Amino acid sequence: MYSMTEVALTDPALVALFGELSQALAKTQGEETQKQDFQGSGLILALVAWHDGKAVGCGLLRKEDTTRAEIKRLFSASPGVGSALMQALEVHAKSQGFTSVLAAARIMNGKAVNFFLHKGFKKCASYGKYRYSSQTICLEKSL
Repeated sequence: MYSMTEVALTDPALVALFGELSQALAKTQGEETQKQDFQGSGLILALVAWHDGKAVGCGLLRKEDTTRAEIKRLFSASPGVGSALMQALEVHAKSQGFTSVLAAARIMNGKAVNFFLHKGFKKCASYGKYRYSSQTICLEKSL
């Protein structure tokens, strides 16, 4: 089982996990992701998942609009962690009154796309900064 801790964006465990995520994406996509600044972006929650005292995954939740929250930077270093984080983020979004959650992934990141589809997300219209991206798939799930 995993424990979840709400953390600040500057938390060392979260920063380290973001680094691991960037390295993993660099291997699959051939480029490191840009450092993202989530301050002032509607951030609602930053979670770190722990197992035996080790940070094993992370995820962010941010407000997209009055009814939808977006799951960002979901990363799992071990099998099962992503599902646990996803569930925790969805429960929090629902408790805040959101009726659906969004996610975006690069089309070439088949692992992420398949994960979201397996969790009940459906392709939706592009939103926000992804509106004009031909390399990104946008997904939505009703809560």
